[in-house]
Amino acid sequence: MLSKAKQIIRAQLVQGLSVSSCQVAIAMALTLGVFPILGCSTPMNMIAGFRFKLNQPIIQFFNYLAAPLKLLLILPFIRLGEWLFQAEPFRLSLTEFSYRFFADVTTTSTEFFWTFVHAIIAWCICAPLIYGCLLILTKPLIKRLSLSLS
Repeated sequence: MLSKAKQIIRAQLVQGLSVSSCQVAIAMALTLGVFPILGCSTPMNMIAGFRFKLNQPIIQFFNYLAAPLKLLLILPFIRLGEWLFQAEPFRLSLTEFSYRFFADVTTTSTEFFWTFVHAIIAWCICAPLIYGCLLILTKPLIKRLSLSLS
């Protein structure tokens, strides 16, 4: 995966993408990619890409790359939201929840509406920090790739 990421970044840099634009696209894609509601990050990334004129190949690749991380972070976002709102804990495993959700989307969405809201608010609180850290971390990596092209 790492070599594929390097290939995509290099290809975009060769076509004239600036280091800072690449950096913003990666940070945005990964930040939106861990949004805790399944099925939302791809359209969110696409809209953000168009709205902020970000590189779509990089946005979508890094959104795809964030999928396993999203699955790992759903429960921590739920827990943080529960803590913030002193809410009743979510007691299902993600496997059991996924089964119920895909079996009956409407009922499950209604039953767990506040759990979703808590997770989204927790993500909203964490997103600026995630984005900022990613901006800082990606800059030297992308610069090094950019310099290796010269």
